[in-house]
Amino acid sequence: MTQAAIEALLRQKIGLDALTVGSNTITRAVKRRMADCGLTDTNIYLTKLQTSPQELEELIETVVIPETWFFRDREPFVFLSRYAVSEWLPKNPAKTLRVLSLPCSTGEEPYSIAIALLEAGLNPRNFSIDAADISKVALKKADGAVYGKNSFRDKNLDFRDRYFTGIAGDLYQLNDLVRGKVNFIQGNILDSYFLVNQIPYDVIFCRNVLIYFDDAGRSQTVQLLNRLLKQAGILFLGHSESGQKLPAQFVSVRHSLAFAYRKTDIPDIQQVQVKQEPTNINYSASFGEYKRAQKSDNIGSYNLPSVNSKSSTSAQKYPRESGNSQILPVGAIEQKADGGKSASADLDAARRLADRGQLQEAAKLCETYLSQNRTNADAYVLLGQVYQATGDRQQAEQSFQKATYLKPDHYEGLIHLALLKEERGDVVGAAIVRQRIQRIEK
Repeated sequence: MTQAAIEALLRQKIGLDALTVGSNTITRAVKRRMADCGLTDTNIYLTKLQTSPQELEELIETVVIPETWFFRDREPFVFLSRYAVSEWLPKNPAKTLRVLSLPCSTGEEPYSIAIALLEAGLNPRNFSIDAADISKVALKKADGAVYGKNSFRDKNLDFRDRYFTGIAGDLYQLNDLVRGKVNFIQGNILDSYFLVNQIPYDVIFCRNVLIYFDDAGRSQTVQLLNRLLKQAGILFLGHSESGQKLPAQFVSVRHSLAFAYRKTDIPDIQQVQVKQEPTNINYSASFGEYKRAQKSDNIGSYNLPSVNSKSSTSAQKYPRESGNSQILPVGAIEQKADGGKSASADLDAARRLADRGQLQEAAKLCETYLSQNRTNADAYVLLGQVYQATGDRQQAEQSFQKATYLKPDHYEGLIHLALLKEERGDVVGAAIVRQRIQRIEK
């Protein structure tokens, strides 16, 4: 009962659906916090959570799953650059493009937005970026703007040479020009007063967040995004949220892998499935036979003018203690996955258990491994296969979704995800995943 009460509290405060991270993950986080607090009785710890906002914040920091890097999923930034230069700027030459990054985690996404706009040729005076998150720890790191090699996973790292300075070890310090374009805010997306007095934004990035919320949290967040986005503004969601229900005025933008939606002037009279890009897909084809009749528009590679990395401006500071509100359950303390032979051996042992039909033992070993290696996509795929073998389709799909969230081009995870979506009748969602598989196969 105490575990259920703690999960209910997390759901109430931050909209976190326990199924998306797993009850075992929450249990381990609770045990860790209880040890730090010197407590052994879960009922006493629950009381502490209910009466101490600081301890609740500490638990959230322990539960959240951080995973971000510069220019993660490059196409949204490609489309943003094209939109800003070819559409927004000609219509608004004397105005400021206002962008919101929600949640911003440790800053890689909003700083990527700033770099993309600078690379596109926008004058720094022509845009501003607000970035918000639940985690004070994440925001402190974002404000410091010092990053290790885990934050640079994109194949093209030319931008690092232009906008960062190498410091001790494998660390890089972002220059003041980019830092000065981002204003960090702490706040809770489920707080009714969150950004209540903000002027609507031209562009909002809210990627891979809705998948962690329950239905009520998703609905409330969508309403918030609708309120915060200007008419004709652009909303970016994550690839795993492309089937999310949005108000009727949100129409899909035709740009491959951008997962962007324009807010039109259609009256908001009902909730409908967001319009997907036409695909002409043969749904009856197997993966090996799958063909797409037409290729979608793609503007190609991202080669834009560089800027002088030595330019600088005063950095804006986020209001660390401006209120006791918080924001989202994604993006907190960076945790390093354990590597080496022992980690590999754990997964191998789990596979052997699964092969012998010892599914419960295999699942437990996978979960134990993931508690220490929370960003290992292969482990989530294995766990998904185990859940699938036990008949738990919902948990299996969530595991495959986490794997493809952590590693968008994970071929095996994508195949399992597409098959499960088709099995439960999500034809549109399965078709989108199949498109991703086809691009990998090319």
